[in-house]
Amino acid sequence: MQVYAFVAPKIIGGKNAPSPVGELGMVEMTQALELIDVCYEQIGPDMLISGFLHPVPDLTPVIPSVEETSAIDPSVTAYESSIIFFYKTWDPYGAFSNFSPHAIQMPCESGNYLTWPSVEHYYQAHKFVGVNDPVARNCVEDIRSAKSPEEAARMGRTMQRQHPDLVRSDWESVKIDVMYKALKCKFSIYPHLNSMLLSTAGSVLVEASPHDLFWGGGREGEGLNYLGRLLMQLRSEFLGESSSSSNKISITHQERENELKKA
Repeated sequence: MQVYAFVAPKIIGGKNAPSPVGELGMVEMTQALELIDVCYEQIGPDMLISGFLHPVPDLTPVIPSVEETSAIDPSVTAYESSIIFFYKTWDPYGAFSNFSPHAIQMPCESGNYLTWPSVEHYYQAHKFVGVNDPVARNCVEDIRSAKSPEEAARMGRTMQRQHPDLVRSDWESVKIDVMYKALKCKFSIYPHLNSMLLSTAGSVLVEASPHDLFWGGGREGEGLNYLGRLLMQLRSEFLGESSSSSNKISITHQERENELKKA
C-alpha cells in the first residue's frame, strides 16, 4: 500500500487536535509503521512525502487451548466455537475495549467511591496507587483526569517507562486482578453491555490488538489475549448467576404451589 502525506508550513489545532493517523492506536515509537521507497517532492509551499508500507501480516490472534477455554468458560464447545474479534471502539463489539467511553465507580483506598471515565483510566492509574510518593499520587490524579482513554494510556505507559521506581512493587502480580475488578464493574452497571457480553455465549473472545502481547493477541497469534480471557470468565460467571436466579425463582414458585395445595 502506498502512502502520501503533505507537510505544510502552517500550524493549526490545539493540545488535543487529532492527527491524520491518530486513531490507528500507535502511541509508542516502537509501534511506528515504517515506509520504504520514500520520495520527497516540493509542491508550492508544501512538501509531499510518499512511500510504501511494509506488508502487514494477517491478524490471527491467539486462541486459548481447548483445555484453557473450557476452564475459563464451560459454555464454549471445543473445536466448534466461532471467534469474535474486538479492538476499535467503533467495531460491532467495540464496547468490549477498555477504551470504550463507559465510566465506572470503584472504591478507593479510603473506602469512598471514585468515578473513572473508562476502564483504561482506572487500570493505568493503578500502576501507581499506594506508592508513598507525591509524584505517584499526582500521577494517579492526572491519569484519572485525562481527557480520553488514549491520553490515559499514554500517560500511564510513559510514566511506567520513564519512572519505573514509581510503579507499585506488586504490579505484575496484581494487574490481572485490577483489570478483572474494573471489567466486572463495567459489565455489571451497564445492562446493555451485560446483554452484549452474554449474547456471545459459546464464542471465543479475542482482543485483536497487534501491539499488546499480554492483553491482546498480537499480529500473528503470539499474544496471550488476557483481556479476551477475562471477558469470557466474566461471561461464564454472569451466566451462572443468571441460571442460579432462574432456579431460585422456579423453586420459590414450586414452594408457593405446594403451600396452596396444602391450604
